[in-house]
Amino acid sequence: MTFGELIVWYLFLGGAAAGSFAVLSAVDLYTAFSRSRRERLARAASGCAGRRFRPETQRRVVATGYAIAFAMLVVGMLCLLADLGRPEAFYLLFLHPTGSFVSIGTFALTLFAACLTLALAESVLVLGPAWERAALAAKVIGEVLAIAVMVYTGLLLESVIAVDLWRSAWLPVLFLLSALSCGCAVALISVCLCESRAGSLPWFRGLSLADAAIVVLEALAVIMCAITVNAASADRPFDALLSGDQAWVFWLGFAGCGILMPLAIETSALLARRNHASGIVAAMAVLVLVGGFSLRFVLVNAGVQTAV
Repeated sequence: MTFGELIVWYLFLGGAAAGSFAVLSAVDLYTAFSRSRRERLARAASGCAGRRFRPETQRRVVATGYAIAFAMLVVGMLCLLADLGRPEAFYLLFLHPTGSFVSIGTFALTLFAACLTLALAESVLVLGPAWERAALAAKVIGEVLAIAVMVYTGLLLESVIAVDLWRSAWLPVLFLLSALSCGCAVALISVCLCESRAGSLPWFRGLSLADAAIVVLEALAVIMCAITVNAASADRPFDALLSGDQAWVFWLGFAGCGILMPLAIETSALLARRNHASGIVAAMAVLVLVGGFSLRFVLVNAGVQTAV
């Protein structure tokens, strides 16, 4: 199995799209099933708390976020097909499924794409009650599939026996947390693009708090990954990230842009009990995305180099 530059983009875009869907659909599902809306839900003829029952700010934010996630997923899948060299090989995975992570991931990715498409359509179009119920079901199923998509890329790398750098049970956890952080970043960008000061303040605070917690867990996952990888091999392969040719990408791109700077910005806002201007929030979100890409870039490239 080979890992080219296009695979790095696929790992990043696919994970970020899944993380964005997980964050946005969680908000939608909470709105649909929250206790404060049950009475309104019971009186609704459709029996479904769909697009009509979401606040205007939420409708705009989730529609924008789903659109960004959809674009990311499409570009990511195109990168995957281009990297295969033979696009028809993609269809063979459906005709001859196996128990491999590649085969399972292909089915999960395809079903997730269908759920994301339905959620996007429901958020931008005025659909009937039946379609709203279908979209609600797609968001529930899509949450599970999004987690599978976020995790399976880490499992795929971990399964490559020839690369000691990837041989850690913490790698899928790291990919999951990184994708969720990227999802919070996409949601924050969506809020900035749809800013309505009165309605956006709770979004800024809630997403910043969630991302700060995820970033802390992500940093811990990196530490555990480094400990387990180096402990399992006398060559200490994780040191290639810390002081090798890829060290600047790890420290500046991942640790700096993806962990330290976003955490500092989010913590300062939370301690001051006020939100930063939307421009600062958007810049922070971009830093998180840069960190997510840098993580995958440095892991793939350093892993390939150490395996040679």
